Amino acid sequence: MIYDDKKFIGIVIKNARKKARLSQAELAEKIDMNEKNLGNIERGEQYPQLNNFFRILEALDLTVSDFGVKINIYNNKTLENLICKILTSTQEDMSLYLEIINLLKKYKK
Repeated sequence: MIYDDKKFIGIVIKNARKKARLSQAELAEKIDMNEKNLGNIERGEQYPQLNNFFRILEALDLTVSDFGVKINIYNNKTLENLICKILTSTQEDMSLYLEIINLLKKYKK
């Protein structure tokens, strides 16, 4: 179950940011986001874009479980971290990751 509530998502992000002792400006800069958009998210006025959501998770050491998500693949911290890294990567990085995975599979056989 995921709480489909902008306010809830904003509260979780705001509390985690404060716990990390970051200002909105510091977090926004860290994740390459406009401070105004981050404020809107924290106040529950808008949802974060998916790529920004995963950058926020990474920057604040959050998991999707912190938002009430209970999906089997997210019970695996390693898999969740890998997915987060992929979703916040550049296209160039993703191409490199794919090459590495293909090489590993090839040598594993």
